[in-house]
Amino acid sequence: MHTDFLRGICVGALAGAAVEALMLVGDSSAKTRAGNTMRAMGNAVDDVVDNISHKFH
Repeated sequence: MHTDFLRGICVGALAGAAVEALMLVGDSSAKTRAGNTMRAMGNAVDDVVDNISHKFH
């Protein structure tokens, strides 16, 4: 239950960061910046979820 909640929070943060990156930049590099932002956020979320899940087991 706790893991699902945390994943939901992290997915929301990731989506928000991607939308913000797209809104801030109007040129063609927006997709690249959004992709890089999403990749970085995804890696951070994976690390957090892994650490939390190991602590609960």
